Amino acid sequence: MKHRIPEATAPLEICWDKIGIPHIFAQNVEDAFRGMGYACASERLWQLHLSNLYATGTAASAMGEKYVAQDLMHRAFNVTAYDIPDSPGDYIVDAYLQGVNSYVDSLDEIPPEFLKAGTQPRHYTRHDVASRYRFTGWFQHKTWLEKIYLGKLMATHGVDWFRNHVLRFSSADADNVALLRDALLDIDLNVAKLLFPHETRLSGSNNWAVSAALSKSGMPLLAMDPHQPHTIPNTFFYSHLSAPGWDTFGASFPGVPYFMMGFNQDVSWGLTTGFVDTYDVFVERDTPDFSRGYEIAVAGQASRSFAVMESKRGPILESITDNLGITVPATRHHVTALDWAMRDQPTSAGILALMPLAKTSAELGSALFEADRCPLVNNIIAVDRHNTLHRYVAATLRKRPGHGKPGVTGVVPLPGWDEQYAFDTSQADELLVEQNPATGYLYTANSDTMGDRGEYPIHNFPTQDARARRIEELLIEQGDGFDTDYFLSMQRDLLDIRARDLVPAYIQALATDQSSPELRLAKSLLSGWDFVAHVDSKAACVFYPLLEKRTHIRFMTAVLGDSAILQTLSLVAPGLNRFSIDHFMCEGSPWLAYRAQFEAMVCEDVTAIIQSLSSTCGDDWRWGDIHKVRFGHSLRKFPTWQDMVVGPDPIGGSATTLAMATHVSPSPLEIVQEVYHGPAFRWVVDLADAKHLKFVTASGNGGRPDSQHITDHYAAWLKGEYFDLSLVRDELAVERIDAFDVG
Repeated sequence: MKHRIPEATAPLEICWDKIGIPHIFAQNVEDAFRGMGYACASERLWQLHLSNLYATGTAASAMGEKYVAQDLMHRAFNVTAYDIPDSPGDYIVDAYLQGVNSYVDSLDEIPPEFLKAGTQPRHYTRHDVASRYRFTGWFQHKTWLEKIYLGKLMATHGVDWFRNHVLRFSSADADNVALLRDALLDIDLNVAKLLFPHETRLSGSNNWAVSAALSKSGMPLLAMDPHQPHTIPNTFFYSHLSAPGWDTFGASFPGVPYFMMGFNQDVSWGLTTGFVDTYDVFVERDTPDFSRGYEIAVAGQASRSFAVMESKRGPILESITDNLGITVPATRHHVTALDWAMRDQPTSAGILALMPLAKTSAELGSALFEADRCPLVNNIIAVDRHNTLHRYVAATLRKRPGHGKPGVTGVVPLPGWDEQYAFDTSQADELLVEQNPATGYLYTANSDTMGDRGEYPIHNFPTQDARARRIEELLIEQGDGFDTDYFLSMQRDLLDIRARDLVPAYIQALATDQSSPELRLAKSLLSGWDFVAHVDSKAACVFYPLLEKRTHIRFMTAVLGDSAILQTLSLVAPGLNRFSIDHFMCEGSPWLAYRAQFEAMVCEDVTAIIQSLSSTCGDDWRWGDIHKVRFGHSLRKFPTWQDMVVGPDPIGGSATTLAMATHVSPSPLEIVQEVYHGPAFRWVVDLADAKHLKFVTASGNGGRPDSQHITDHYAAWLKGEYFDLSLVRDELAVERIDAFDVG
């Protein structure tokens, strides 16, 4: 069948292979991107449309009242792009959008998701693309709630109770908690209802690379597995673009033309969420007079008008919550302003689009920034055929001084009237943070990658460092001679360093009661555990449900009597995650006096877990019996999408194993752990042969209800297997060809 993209300058083909990957063969780069846009829209049009609704602050116009708060936040903080500058990458964006819009024009009927939502496809523009980039940086790690919660806890109970529960905390931070105590006590925690998604959980990814000197092939290798909420369709769309002298493969968010992770014949790059701190919270003494108006369209209703007050630091959160009915308007002595580093920094649609054309790691780094600004919040590792390894923090940051020197770190709210906190903004050359390390390898896994290096704090609320430490441990263990097979084995690794760290303290707690058969059994299991979260592990059935019991929340509540703050802490401020026994019981901590109470609570929780396991599984427990993965389409309860679901199936791993599987108990009374988050895909690229790779996604590359490739990767992914993906035209197992004539 012949298709048409009016702007195409030469014939092109989209060859769909047997695992649902489109291979676009074109005569020039622009036409290749036109084909990419067409292919993506043909499989993921609703996903593309929905994410643009979010990014442009127009979700309520299609989906109703529920999204008004989100739209208002995105408009008030300029998540929605504004004053879009021109960019050298605009020609790629325009070509991609021409492909997308050509597919929209080809539709004979409205796709079912659009019918269900009562809306229609439309043409997409540079504004959509620029907004999508900014939306990516906005939602990945909202540190402002961590800052409010930490400040409020310290103001309520004293700094010393929580000093050890944050990565860095300075004397200047403590001074500001004292200065702002009354204001911090008055902050209404209902501001957490401004979050989107409404419940925040930590995400993550793994990425590492080795130099040619450590590689068996004599060229650099890179491994990539980004962790995303498990969904159908998959978070990313995967495609191969080919033009004379150029081949590139990568993963992109539907609707944007750049490959977040990808490679060509010269350079390979991977990405992890950086847990980069791009927000500052300011207390203002006076309610500002200035306000800005916003009109939010709502499906089936009249548009709603809002006037949001602003200080020079940013929009006033209480003004937004009062407008939305989340808080009650009142005369306040203090209000809270929020600064997002990107709010006053216009960004283009073409930024990032040149990444797939880079020939070196340095060129790839240049594509991340325009005028020293990048809308992302990521660590990016790039390696090239010249054996150059670079790691960039792809972000725009405020340069807070307190990083190994006097000054605030930014982890608690600041006085808005103090001009010393009018921080400068980061420069691109400061964010090339590693280059050709002496070790010969680079890795990131959402932990603090900087330590005391750098001029200012970058990661204030990183996740646990267990996965990062395990990557380095395995790299050191092998030493050299790395090949694809070893990297694949690393991606499937199930040893949990966090468990290895924590289990001794739990065993000590269990030893306090020798009379309980449940505690004796748990102690025996944990004492003999190799810390491998295999589906057949029995000890894992005790350890991971214990973490989900959130003993630390009950403990802090019992000691401090502050359930109002603490009961929502884990759900809306997950970056406050340094709550292991060791964090509580370190030298000089006021919690030390209550160690026996903590250990008693651990014993209570372990007893309940053993009893629940016995009633659920009898005497024979396996981690895979209670640790299951299941995911599907958000509309799967309706007939059209009812088959777009996989699982439940047993799966190993945890949030801190390299074979990542983040789980949660449906309720405190449940023993079953539902896996909701993990690798969206896995791949390994050896630049010695960048036309072939090992690759698998969590579900598939399809997105339409009638697609054959919605879940065709799932079985292989679940078993830790990979497909051999070729980018060579004559080697493709072609399932279908979409041919495009000129004009």
